[in-house]
Amino acid sequence: MVEADIVNLYHKLSKYYPLILTDTLAVGYTKDSAFPILKGSSSLGNFEMFFDDLPSFEFYAMHNNGELFAHTHFYSVSAAEQAVADFMEGKLTLISFGQ
Repeated sequence: MVEADIVNLYHKLSKYYPLILTDTLAVGYTKDSAFPILKGSSSLGNFEMFFDDLPSFEFYAMHNNGELFAHTHFYSVSAAEQAVADFMEGKLTLISFGQ
């Protein structure tokens, strides 16, 4: 798994869902290096996913007011893909909540 997997997920899933591919420099997360971030919005709120140092796909889900309601890590491309698809369809099947 590498950062390119985020780009590949975007290209695969953006055919079906209104996703945004950006990077850490564009959103102001870092001033030193850029890595891709996959973002989307659905009836559940907003999510961000990126590839981290663990290595895993780190996933954050926020309500529309910006309040974080889920944070998890996916360790395979298929699990990351399913999580994005589920979120975009308003389903929470693979996302665990901290409720």
